[in-house]
Amino acid sequence: MNAQDLQQYLLKVVEQTRALDIRHYEWREHNSLERELLPAVIESLSGAIDVFTHMLTHYGDSREDETPGAGSRTSDAGSGDGGDRVTHAEAGVQRITDLAFMARWELYREREGLGKIPSGRAAWAIVSECGRACRRLITSAIAIEDAMCAYEGLENTLRHLYQTELSRSLQVRRAYAMLRHTIVGDGPSPGESVRERLRRAAFAIARLVGNDVYADLRASDRMRIEAVQRQLTEWREANRYSDPLVGLRLWQEIENLSELLLEVNKRAELREHDQAVVAEAHAKLFRAPSAPDLVPQDLLLQLQSLFGRDGELDRLITDPGSHSTADWRRPLEEVLEGLNRTKQEIEGLQGSLGPSLFSF
Repeated sequence: MNAQDLQQYLLKVVEQTRALDIRHYEWREHNSLERELLPAVIESLSGAIDVFTHMLTHYGDSREDETPGAGSRTSDAGSGDGGDRVTHAEAGVQRITDLAFMARWELYREREGLGKIPSGRAAWAIVSECGRACRRLITSAIAIEDAMCAYEGLENTLRHLYQTELSRSLQVRRAYAMLRHTIVGDGPSPGESVRERLRRAAFAIARLVGNDVYADLRASDRMRIEAVQRQLTEWREANRYSDPLVGLRLWQEIENLSELLLEVNKRAELREHDQAVVAEAHAKLFRAPSAPDLVPQDLLLQLQSLFGRDGELDRLITDPGSHSTADWRRPLEEVLEGLNRTKQEIEGLQGSLGPSLFSF
């Protein structure tokens, strides 16, 4: 099996995985999940594990016997830089095998977990785990194909999916940040009753549920949101306004949920997007020979994509008058420092397994 065959095999597995309508099973009978969904997801995972194993074999052989090929060809290189050419080829092979090894290990764990789901597990939990496994398969495939195409000189067929995933994640984060902002804002207004706070929360949740992006939320997130929405309805219909303690507990639960949802920031594609945007903005504003006094309009538009990453940045993004460069220095530096620290921690955990699956 050559590189083109491996690429086609990988593409077939990704297409098979993307064709699974996982959300369709949220309202199906439990036995249909066991008969249809779980076997289909496990089959996709097995296919991906198989293609990654073939990649390790293929590139393991080519690394042991480094013969002239696509990975080491630089037709315009002179005879004196052959050593650099081989080093570049070895680095390309190493990246492919590192990513394939790590992805195979992660997908193997996903497959094992799906195969051991207890029979009484809630349907939404099974759907959520299947969705996570499929997302992990697709993102792994995107990164590995990217590395393989860079080494082999092949045309990339999956990279556009990364932009699709990133765009979706940015929309989800923005929706969650808007929810948090509407519910919490700068804190309760003086004299605002629990009833008024809960009415505001009910409006914010209804707006999120009606948002087009709602269908793209994880099943577990939708389950939590809809559970809170039911509690709000029950509390209102039971006319419990006279018991502020019950309402306060419900408000605290909603407030905690709005914070929990912003853990979407842990998604690798958002971390890497944000790190790139913040680093570029910081360089343009504070490292350029002639830094501007006001943030340029095109840069402000880029910074808007960070909405939901950090409370202080959110305040600047939503404040139409916060264009002074000096106002942005500390928030940008703190966010950049945090993202860099997270990246170092992740790379430390990965150890010798290689770079992040999203390091394009």
